[in-house]
Amino acid sequence: MPEGYLTLELDEGRAYVREGSLEQLGTVDAIVFDCDGVLIDVRDSYDRAISRSTSHIFEALTGLPLPEEAISGEVIYLFRRSGGFNDDWDTVYGILMFLLCDLPETLRSEIARRVEGIEPQMGPFERVASVGDAPAGIGDEGWGEEFLEGSMGRLRDFAELLDETGVESVDRSLAGAFGTTGERRGFLRALKGFLRHPEGVGEGVISTVFEELFCGSGLFAETHGAEPRFHEGPGLIEMERPILRAETLDRLIPLMGGANFGVASGSRLAPARFILGDLLDRFHPGALIFLDDVERAERKHSEDAGARVNLKKPNPFSLLTSAEAIQPRGAVLYVGDSMADAMTAREANRAVARFSFAGVYGHSQLEDVLRRDLIEAGCDAVLPSVNEIPAVLEWLRKAGAEGR
Repeated sequence: MPEGYLTLELDEGRAYVREGSLEQLGTVDAIVFDCDGVLIDVRDSYDRAISRSTSHIFEALTGLPLPEEAISGEVIYLFRRSGGFNDDWDTVYGILMFLLCDLPETLRSEIARRVEGIEPQMGPFERVASVGDAPAGIGDEGWGEEFLEGSMGRLRDFAELLDETGVESVDRSLAGAFGTTGERRGFLRALKGFLRHPEGVGEGVISTVFEELFCGSGLFAETHGAEPRFHEGPGLIEMERPILRAETLDRLIPLMGGANFGVASGSRLAPARFILGDLLDRFHPGALIFLDDVERAERKHSEDAGARVNLKKPNPFSLLTSAEAIQPRGAVLYVGDSMADAMTAREANRAVARFSFAGVYGHSQLEDVLRRDLIEAGCDAVLPSVNEIPAVLEWLRKAGAEGR
């Protein structure tokens, strides 16, 4: 048993409840959920979208093969564990920029030459098409299975340097890992101008490639109002399945005194609706805060401030906004599956000290590692599944009534 935690044996695995959090958890009367990995099983969608997007763009720039399986779940988890990569576009950026910077200088020089003349005002598809085919023999300059294996090892070490500042920590760590010579600065400048990250779909290469691969043709057009150019056919979202069960909400309603449920997610509403369907209708309609809402608020705040404002997690904007719509009387339980979610709850408590955090681990590619990290982070509760929340809250209410 982890020190400071009580352990419960539940149907889907072990739950851990922090002893110092029992009193506040007993007053929870509203629950706000993260979506991906909590309400929806995304193990075969988002991680594959990260690796496939990285591979697609890498090969377009270099002409060299990058097997999708080379980008392991461990590497992706290390990025997320830093707390700054709740947005999977940023994870693609970090992995891609490292792998390109790690190439031999002759290859970097060739890539820079091929992208420097491309107008950044061109659309993403046109920019990628303008790169052209890599010259014959480019792969002879040190690239191969041995180099790739070494590069992936160095990527894991690089991921350990990252922190909750996300893309900023990527740029900072790239300078630390590779130096700031004139050649390096020019290479990074050329890549950034080509990728235009973190700009959105229709402007950034990463965001557009990722969303086309993830959504598939039909959902991409519905969500983004544009026809796909990089990918035709079904998307990786087809691999997703709901985790949340209707009976879980049925058990929670009497415990909460009503359907006091919200969502604070870094994903978009349309894909969530595609998978969850009518389940979302059982949530408080004003408390559904998805990336679409966050981006609208960012644009407004940025216009008012005259500078770019970032409201994405771990900024607590989505969680505070969702909870405010529910207007709870007691504590609010935020349920997530990442360090970014735990940091979001922590930041929300700085504004209003009423949030508890439950981390779920059972639908992670590395569930043992995630469970350990959530416990070491001091989360109020650590659960195998969102569907075990009623059992934990019922146990808390019963224990409270019996004076523990």
